[in-house]
Amino acid sequence: MIQPPSADAAQARVALVLDVLQGRATLEAVAARAGLAPAVLGGWVEAGRQGLERAVRAQPDGESRPPRGDLRDLIPRPFAAQNMVLVAPHEPLSLAWERMQAGDVSQLPVMDGERIVGMLDESDVLLHVYGDEARFADPAAAAMVARLDKVNVQAPIEALLPVFDRGHVAIVMDGEQFLGLITRIDLLDYLRRRAR
Repeated sequence: MIQPPSADAAQARVALVLDVLQGRATLEAVAARAGLAPAVLGGWVEAGRQGLERAVRAQPDGESRPPRGDLRDLIPRPFAAQNMVLVAPHEPLSLAWERMQAGDVSQLPVMDGERIVGMLDESDVLLHVYGDEARFADPAAAAMVARLDKVNVQAPIEALLPVFDRGHVAIVMDGEQFLGLITRIDLLDYLRRRAR
């Protein structure tokens, strides 16, 4: 019979998984530091991500934030809450890709401090590295899209539709302040909640 890890061993595993999920270090670096095979740590990370996803989905929608009556109501991960998956322009594409996978997102903002300077999605990464995998070491700025679809926070929901029709994600702004991203799925979730 396989024994579960002790409480101390389990806490150590959680700390390793959090290092990867929070983007503090790459999976390979954490595995090397802990003397683990990357595949073993990768399994723990995936199990942790799935567990977090199940826990979050089990929570009732909209409890943590009161409605604002504008596009902020559609942003699932506000930038100000500091839980958004993002990358800095100088960080390598390999780290951006790991964060996309760990955060279960297909795109992320490229942030220079508090300022959004670009967007990076799976296609951008693929087109940049295909044929030369060494380009995963290039900075995120080398593959990001700098032409951004910004939408004012006070705009009507209908303003999102042309952005989505172009295959983009809506970047919600309050003047020069970046508030967050809205995807097609976010809009569908919002509409479903309103239908209840």
